[in-house]
Amino acid sequence: MTRQQKKAVRKALRQYGRKQKAADAAGCAAAGPDPWGRVIRQVLDYYAEADPVCAGILVRRYMAGEKEWDVVEALHIGRTTYYRKELEALSTVGLFAAREGLM
Repeated sequence: MTRQQKKAVRKALRQYGRKQKAADAAGCAAAGPDPWGRVIRQVLDYYAEADPVCAGILVRRYMAGEKEWDVVEALHIGRTTYYRKELEALSTVGLFAAREGLM
C-alpha cells in the first residue's frame, strides 16, 4: 500500500466517522448511498469476527478521533502491535475499496 493510498483510506475513514456522528446527533440514518461507507461497514463486519483489535483501531482512531496512545491503552496492546494491526486494517480497507473501484 502506497503512502497516497493510506492517506486516501484514512481520509475516507475520518469522513465516514464525521458523517456517522452528524447522523447520530440528528437522530437519523446517514443520508444517501455512500460507496466508501458501504466498504467501511463491510470491513468492520469482517473484523468484528476475524480480529476485534483491528476493528477497535479503525473505530477508535479514525472514526472516533481518539489519540494513538489512548487507543493503545484502551485496547491493551503494545505500540508494535498497534502499528502492525493499523497497517493490516488500513490495507484491508484499501483492498475492499479497490474491489469496489474506489481506488
